[in-house]
Amino acid sequence: MKLRTIVREAILDIAAGTTRAALFALVLAFGIAVPAGADIATIASLERQASQYRLSGGTTLVYQAKAGIDGVACDSLRRAPGVVAAGAIRQRGSAEIAATLPAQEIPTFEISIGFGGFAALGGPHADEGVLVSQDLAETLGASPGQKLPLTDGTPVVGAVYSYPADGRLPGYGYALLIPADPRSAFDECWVEAWPVTGTLNSLLPTTLRPGAVPSGNAGAQGPRLQQLNSSLGAHFDGQSLYGGRVTRFAPELVLVVGLGLGFTAVLRRKLELASARHSGVSPVAQALQMCVESLVWALAGVCLAVPALVLLASVIGDGSSAALPLAAVRVVAGAVPAVVLGALGATLCVRERQLFRYFKAR
Repeated sequence: MKLRTIVREAILDIAAGTTRAALFALVLAFGIAVPAGADIATIASLERQASQYRLSGGTTLVYQAKAGIDGVACDSLRRAPGVVAAGAIRQRGSAEIAATLPAQEIPTFEISIGFGGFAALGGPHADEGVLVSQDLAETLGASPGQKLPLTDGTPVVGAVYSYPADGRLPGYGYALLIPADPRSAFDECWVEAWPVTGTLNSLLPTTLRPGAVPSGNAGAQGPRLQQLNSSLGAHFDGQSLYGGRVTRFAPELVLVVGLGLGFTAVLRRKLELASARHSGVSPVAQALQMCVESLVWALAGVCLAVPALVLLASVIGDGSSAALPLAAVRVVAGAVPAVVLGALGATLCVRERQLFRYFKAR
């Protein structure tokens, strides 16, 4: 048989309903959408956990050494691989006082000029100007770009940072952060790396000023390292969680579903196929026809499943991650080849000499 004849026969079978293309396309779409959707939902959940861990301050390390931090060295950590934010901070001896609230002191901190970019604070930078906490901004009615009425001046509000009470280090929820000369001594060096890298801890001692580490005094306290927020755990091993998720087997499951459907769709027609061979149709032409028919409904099933997966990814994802589309592609990619291989395998299993047995068993 010529290829044109084979394709025409396949189209006729599909149009006549012999192939049951609509039914198998719907079943395949369901078989793709369920495991792929489960994998997308799992990955989206891991991404939300990672985002929450970072935004809460779990990835921000605080290296503490009273008057022992070199502001310039701390700022320079931003150039280290994986580091997304760094900066030094110290509490000022004298607190600021708002002109509208003269009886209330405002906890005031000084930050190095490179301080900023921390996800836990919402990403503001010291070079924008004075940083005001969200609670203080609401109390004073301050917003970025406005002048802040203080008893000793009116600095411009550079940005408003968020600092909810969710387990973070206390003291910064109602405060002013004022840029200062980074060449002076600071009390803390904040640094954030994302993804978290194990080499970051070894870089933090380079921010110490000479003589910051006490020697010869057993009672003196050395530098301390802690998380800005340890309430969600000391580590977030996203790679292990991603690699250990149960839904990672979704592509293999879709392969099995595709093979099974392709095999079933053809094997149920074994009497028809054996009769055709008995009438002179070659096994090769028959195999090609079954592959064409299976290819048509397999592509239809994929076309039904993909929009549902795209909709799911857009609803539960943030739109900025490539992990969800890649997960869908991994699952969907093997569906059509699996169906065609299953159909081909079933065709090869049909034997003309079994025609009488097929007839009795129908």
